[in-house]
Amino acid sequence: YRVQFFIFVANRLISRIISIAAVAFCIGLFEKYAIIKTTFTWYWFIYGYIVWELAHFVYHFLAHKVRILWCLHSTHHAPEQMNLSVTYAHFFLEAPYADFVRTSICILLGVNPPLLFFIMFIDGTWGAFIHVGENILKDGRMGFMNKIVLTPSHHRVHHAKNPLYMDTNFCNLLNIWDRIFGTLEHEKYDLPPEYGITREMNPHNFFDVYFGEIVALTKDVIKAPGIKNKLLYIVMPPGWSHTGLHKTAKIARAEY
Repeated sequence: YRVQFFIFVANRLISRIISIAAVAFCIGLFEKYAIIKTTFTWYWFIYGYIVWELAHFVYHFLAHKVRILWCLHSTHHAPEQMNLSVTYAHFFLEAPYADFVRTSICILLGVNPPLLFFIMFIDGTWGAFIHVGENILKDGRMGFMNKIVLTPSHHRVHHAKNPLYMDTNFCNLLNIWDRIFGTLEHEKYDLPPEYGITREMNPHNFFDVYFGEIVALTKDVIKAPGIKNKLLYIVMPPGWSHTGLHKTAKIARAEY
């Protein structure tokens, strides 16, 4: 446990340093190419938050649909219980990847950098809260809020491995883009979320949780015939197979 705690702290520190560098790099590189110029005002805040949610949707969607990116994101989905500690369960390269994608999109679409930092603070606060577990907030639907924003209930659905719930609710606070792209899914009263990932995994083994998907991908790439199939394993969704016997989330959901 001491070793795992040390690795966890080092992971967070390295991740934050690289992430801050990625944000600064994107602002410096793309700000001059922004399609519009905005300011730190309430009306541009509304625009900025809608753009931020689009950027978050893009990053999050790709993290579930591109296998090499899923290798970074799967650590966050590995826990088999939902609680606030899940907020900090990430592979060290995921935050830099996420912030590179989100910052690039926001800056190119004209979100004012100081406004972007303000939005990121709100997003981070809400993003931590929606990981609250049933032991603290039993019904995560939060009444009428469930119709307005993405609640802990929605995020419990996102973390579930039930076929109906897989690859849904990619937004963080505003559900506008999940509605537009058809990925919004409400928690069913008769279908409680089953947390974790579909790959057989030892949730008490840090190295399996952290590196297991990378190991599995490496094995598939090595065994795949031809360069094309090897590359496809890297960029296709988790569950894709060169044999045609796919076990992707889309297929599992359709069969359900």
